[in-house]
Amino acid sequence: MGTFRTGGELRAALDHPVIDADGHWLEHPVVVREELQRIGGEAAVRGFMAFSERAGASLAMTVAERRREHRSQEAFWGAPTRNTLDRATAMMPSLLYRRLDELGIDFAVIYPTIGLGTTRINDDGDRRAACRAFNVFQAEQFAPYADRMTPAAVIPMHTPDEAIAGLDHAIGELGLKAAMFGSLMMRPNPLLADIDPDLALRFGWRDVLGLDSAFDYDPVWQHCVEIGVSPTFHSGTRRFGLRTSPSNFV
Repeated sequence: MGTFRTGGELRAALDHPVIDADGHWLEHPVVVREELQRIGGEAAVRGFMAFSERAGASLAMTVAERRREHRSQEAFWGAPTRNTLDRATAMMPSLLYRRLDELGIDFAVIYPTIGLGTTRINDDGDRRAACRAFNVFQAEQFAPYADRMTPAAVIPMHTPDEAIAGLDHAIGELGLKAAMFGSLMMRPNPLLADIDPDLALRFGWRDVLGLDSAFDYDPVWQHCVEIGVSPTFHSGTRRFGLRTSPSNFV
């Protein structure tokens, strides 16, 4: 049986830097709400609450209730707390920064956790306000640690124009270095659009940004080239396709 070695010990045996290309921080929802209110006002908070409360609402239902409403089981184990130091490290950029050597990481690209859903907010105004405010929040939180960590900006992609505007703000104005684009956006089902807009979205189709997309996204990719940023994607596939079990998250 091999001897356990820490991340720092493993790093010491390497002759190249270790880059965590998919790190995450676990934002505290109360802090996020307060900061989005400060930065983006009611629209940003409204957008954030529109998606952040879905998991809690699902978990509060019985399996029978979720089955009746065709709601999927959400992750109930996503934020373990037994190891309080590691939990705090995931929540506090300053503590993560101090532990990078211990973890064996030279540089980390930090993606959001709660903030992953900002790019999928349905209301256009609330989505743009929430994404913009969340990027300011992230930029402020990670600014003191920019030499070894950078947060991934959230870039809404419902239209090419809003994506380009989001890039200009996050990369051009805030100086962020990484960008997480929205993907698999729900487009309304045209057969239901005039009958019930909510149902039209719930039973709509997912836009993959390329084949059969609702828009031409070539200007977005060209803009990425021009400003020197590589687009990344981190959209989950819960709640649609084959991931809609009301009783089993996995």
